[in-house]
Amino acid sequence: MKTLLIGQAPGRNGDPGTPLLGGKVGSKLIELLGIDERLYRERFDRVNVLDYWPGKSGKGDKFPFREAQKIASAKSFVISGRQIMFVGIGTARAFGFKSAPLRWRKFNGGVAAILPHPSGINHWYNDPRNRGRAERFMRAIAHQ
Repeated sequence: MKTLLIGQAPGRNGDPGTPLLGGKVGSKLIELLGIDERLYRERFDRVNVLDYWPGKSGKGDKFPFREAQKIASAKSFVISGRQIMFVGIGTARAFGFKSAPLRWRKFNGGVAAILPHPSGINHWYNDPRNRGRAERFMRAIAHQ
C-alpha cells in the first residue's frame, strides 16, 4: 500500500484536485524524497485536509484548526491502517496525532509520522542537520 501524504490545504494558486503536487510544497517534497515527479505520483497517495485555500495569516497561510479537526474526524476511517506522513504539525494535530517529527508511531491501525512543514517560512530547515534528517527519513520511505 502507498504511503499517504496529508497536507493542510492547497496553496493560493494550487489545484485542489492535485494535492501536494506542483507549487512550492510539492516541489520541496519531491526534492526531500529524492525522486522525480513520475515516481512521486506512483508511490504516494496525497490529500489535503481542506480542499480550498483558507487565505493568508502573517507570512504563511491560515489553517482554521477547528474546521480541520471536524474534517479530519470525518476522514479518520479512510486513513485507518495506512502508513501516513503528516505534512506539518498542525495537520497531525487536526487528526489527533502527536509525536516528535520524523518518528514512526502506531496510529489508527497503521503508522504515522510528522514531517515539519516544508514551507519557505519554517526555520527548522535552516539547520543543515535537520534538513539532512528529513532527507534521510523521506528517502527511506521513497525507496521502500
